[in-house]
Amino acid sequence: MGFTASSEPSSVLKTALRAGAEGAGVGLFGIAAAVAVFREAEMASGVVLGVATAWLVSSVSVGWLLWGRERSMKAFWWAFGGGMMLRAAGLAGLMVLTWMREDVSAETLLLSYVFGVLAMLLTMETRYLKAR
Repeated sequence: MGFTASSEPSSVLKTALRAGAEGAGVGLFGIAAAVAVFREAEMASGVVLGVATAWLVSSVSVGWLLWGRERSMKAFWWAFGGGMMLRAAGLAGLMVLTWMREDVSAETLLLSYVFGVLAMLLTMETRYLKAR
């Protein structure tokens, strides 16, 4: 199985940074749209935390996948599993946060995380991890 992109080590970092920047743009657009609709402070903070966490774990996962595919198929699949664990850890961390803090809407936080992860998958992983 082959993948697109150069095998230069610096290209992995550049591609990961480009993917992260595009994901940040999508996240900021989503936050702005949601905050325009949900004006309550606890809902707005839930949207910001959920989308920011989704961006963080997705950016790390994409960087890890890009690194792994340049090493070997085994490293790629370990990075894939690790990325899934990162996303699960992000979700678990947000659930703990909603349990500890009452000033954040749990529903808004968790929904924004889930939709944020989906948006990041569509933005970053489908664009930068295409098989050829």
